[in-house]
Amino acid sequence: MRDDRNRWPATVESERPNLVRDTISMRYVSPARQTVISGNFEDCLALSGLETAVGGGTGFASGETYALRQRRDRVVVINGPDIADGWHSEHNVAVSDMTSAYSVLEMTGARGEQLIATGTEFNGDSASASVSRLWHGFGILLYRYGAEDVFRLHVRSALADAVWDMLERQIDSLANVWADPREKGEMAKDMDGAKLTCKEAS
Repeated sequence: MRDDRNRWPATVESERPNLVRDTISMRYVSPARQTVISGNFEDCLALSGLETAVGGGTGFASGETYALRQRRDRVVVINGPDIADGWHSEHNVAVSDMTSAYSVLEMTGARGEQLIATGTEFNGDSASASVSRLWHGFGILLYRYGAEDVFRLHVRSALADAVWDMLERQIDSLANVWADPREKGEMAKDMDGAKLTCKEAS
């Protein structure tokens, strides 16, 4: 397998201070390792040493080490074992170290789901097999982490600045709705009930 690790730009976590608003906050987190394993789903998990992978919607990740189901034949392992890149014939899977390829943003706050709804559908009451989403045209991995009001987004490192800027603009735009009690009723209600077209990345 071709080794493209050194082609990814450096991650930008150190260039962005934490963003804090009344209703929501954002920060970068830096997993020690992000590994993509491609092949039969059960074989991917077997190589990672994990029993399950988190999907979208009702799924929650927790702890330092966990797996995300990106698609039917691919998982992303966060802080898992240091597995050599390339083809692993004993499990019939391919491994790629993607630590530098993805930046990870963590978003906390009761309004997080409304913010996500500006660019894609996310239903915390409905399970999804995959964490992959298109949000305002950006391909992301989206899931809850540890609590209902904490979300993590993995985005290609080269697009991290653009995604951060878009999130900040959406927060500032929605802040007027959240802050104005005269507008809160109908507009926030409409936002809560919005069902936008969701396109999962395949």
